[in-house]
Amino acid sequence: MAIGVVGYTTRFRTFTLEQLEATYKKIADLGYDGPENLMGGRVGVPWEDDWKLVQKYGLKVADSRGDLDKPDETKKRADALGVNIIGVPSLPAEMWYSVDGFRAYTEKMNKWAKNYKGYKLQYHNHAQELRNFPSLDGKNGLDIMIEESDPDVIVFEIDTFWTSAAGADPAWYILKVKNRIPVVHFKDYAINWKGVENDLGGIPWRFAEVGQGNINWKAVAAACQEAGVNWYCVEQDYSAMDEFESLKMSIAYIKGLGIK
Repeated sequence: MAIGVVGYTTRFRTFTLEQLEATYKKIADLGYDGPENLMGGRVGVPWEDDWKLVQKYGLKVADSRGDLDKPDETKKRADALGVNIIGVPSLPAEMWYSVDGFRAYTEKMNKWAKNYKGYKLQYHNHAQELRNFPSLDGKNGLDIMIEESDPDVIVFEIDTFWTSAAGADPAWYILKVKNRIPVVHFKDYAINWKGVENDLGGIPWRFAEVGQGNINWKAVAAACQEAGVNWYCVEQDYSAMDEFESLKMSIAYIKGLGIK
């Protein structure tokens, strides 16, 4: 098992090459095994140089990125990083609203999969994939994607926060994709005690450090272990504290769950 950091968490700390290197050093010092994937894209660092920085601090990555329509190039990069997991772009917004949209995107993933045998193409959910469809007796878009995609190649990176925000049980979905979830996103879903209301059904929610919100983490951790998760990646979209203090709090809680 490994514990990683999602680059979105530290996006305000990686504007320059010096900041990028300092971020890698800091997450290593905090006890993380590495970034989920390379963070140097926004800095304009070639991925080869970015990878050298990651290795400099004894870190590794959970997965890779690339243009899925250029399989040779994309697989070469994954091979160089020592991973076989490659991220899939999010479902375009115009496809969120219909069964046809979800099925069309799932078909597109299956077409990509034909060029990636021996690799895993990983889809990361937010809340929109859990839109329910009355025409399917309440089945949602994520169900369609899971059930109709190639199980040998397509895997799912369940996000604990967004699954909870959509009213679903993250532990249940982690088990639904058992043996198809090498990486999971850990972030907590909390009720903002200072808030009155916001745009999520009037519930004043907030992003929280792992263990500081309302998610049943013991159930989630048990589900992850049963499902075969290898990487536990912390993502904090926004925090009231310094990003690295936030990451320090999350990893301490995660290790307390027996994940190391």
